[in-house]
Amino acid sequence: MRRLLVVLLALFGLASAQGAIGMRFGYGEGLGLTFGAGMENRLRQNLSGRLAAELAPAAPGVALEALLLFKPDLGQYDPTLKGLLPYLGGGLSGVVGPNPTLGVGLVAGLEGLLDPTTGLFAEAAYVYGFAGFPKVGRFAFGVNFR
Repeated sequence: MRRLLVVLLALFGLASAQGAIGMRFGYGEGLGLTFGAGMENRLRQNLSGRLAAELAPAAPGVALEALLLFKPDLGQYDPTLKGLLPYLGGGLSGVVGPNPTLGVGLVAGLEGLLDPTTGLFAEAAYVYGFAGFPKVGRFAFGVNFR
């Protein structure tokens, strides 16, 4: 019971610190079709951090990622491009399950804001596995709610 309380308090702390909650769908070799959620927090003007978890039934397991993203709003350079947020970043990615993996993840994507609180995104990621872990490419798309 005490562990559950600690986990709930930690999740509440992460949720209160977040800037966006995202729903994600994806496909990756070795992962199959995935579905999950993520939390993104704006750290600086063009810098964001993201934590995400996706169910990966083909692995089987849960795909996890912790990323630091360079994510500028192109509207600060050209007003006609307001609401387009290309991003590039990296961090740690892995799969928790019977066949665990861990590696360095590289991500590139584009988010388009429909309004100030909702954005659609598409991204590609590559995970370079540590030691004997496999290298995995994957694609994802989804929506962020701010």
